[in-house]
Amino acid sequence: MMFIRPLLLGAAIALLAADVQAANPPVSSSSRSGPSCVVVNNVRKLTPPVFARSAAFARRGGDAPEEEVALPVPEVSHDVPENTELSAEEESKSNSPKSIALSTKHAIVAGCILACNAGYINGACLSGILSADNTKQAAAAVTGAWTNSALGMASGNTQQFTFNAKCIGSYCSGSLLASLLNPNPVPFDIDVNAVSPAFLIASLLVYASSSVAKKSEGTNKAYIYLAATACGIQNSVTSVLTSNMVRSAHFSGITSDIGTFLGQVLRGNNTNALKLKVFSLLGLSFWMGGYVSFSVTKAVASSGLLFSSALFLLVALALMIA
Repeated sequence: MMFIRPLLLGAAIALLAADVQAANPPVSSSSRSGPSCVVVNNVRKLTPPVFARSAAFARRGGDAPEEEVALPVPEVSHDVPENTELSAEEESKSNSPKSIALSTKHAIVAGCILACNAGYINGACLSGILSADNTKQAAAAVTGAWTNSALGMASGNTQQFTFNAKCIGSYCSGSLLASLLNPNPVPFDIDVNAVSPAFLIASLLVYASSSVAKKSEGTNKAYIYLAATACGIQNSVTSVLTSNMVRSAHFSGITSDIGTFLGQVLRGNNTNALKLKVFSLLGLSFWMGGYVSFSVTKAVASSGLLFSSALFLLVALALMIA
């Protein structure tokens, strides 16, 4: 009996050790290089490995090498967000260009105000009051300049050709500048960082036009070129922002459209009835600007252009603080 009890005790210990080894297999050395990672509810959990040494199994002839057995330990987890680019997206949104949604109603009202302004500038230049030699040249439209430049070239009048070519180039340059500032316009969505500088430049151009006309007493025709450039900027900005619904400076095409849409409405086709109303309001506003400009220009000469310069500046500042 003295020998049976130790044998039974040894067998029980051996069975217990075998059960522990089967439930917790040895972990290879490669898995001990860093913490393990599991995913719980779409969140990665980092669990540091913890090992405990098992009891040394003595063998005859010496001790066997010790083996490491992974024992269950309390899990220590650290949440790692799956989407690490969220902060970058938020930063991108905060740095996105400022834009203002433009309703159809506001577009029409603003278009009428700017059309009146274009008519005012055009009237001041076309009246001949600002010119020393009574030169009458439109600044808000260049349809006549195209024909006059051609006639000047055909007749050998290089002065006439050069003057009208400069008017065409100035108007086109204004539209080019507006497009460079806003190369990817979105209809009825004002990119403040692009549109506001355009109106600010237009304000400076009209101010310079007034100064040149005053200092030269109308002998320097550059005041016409500067005014034409400002009108080109205005017409380009309003056209691209409203999908050509509001063209606030050049009225040859609008006049043709008014006749076309009126004929459609008279025959029962009301598809373009809204455009007919808008174009009629724009045309009336442009006409009123020209009407007012005659009295103002006659009274204060080139200083009358300062009103248009102030309007452009007001629009630019309003967009900045909106």
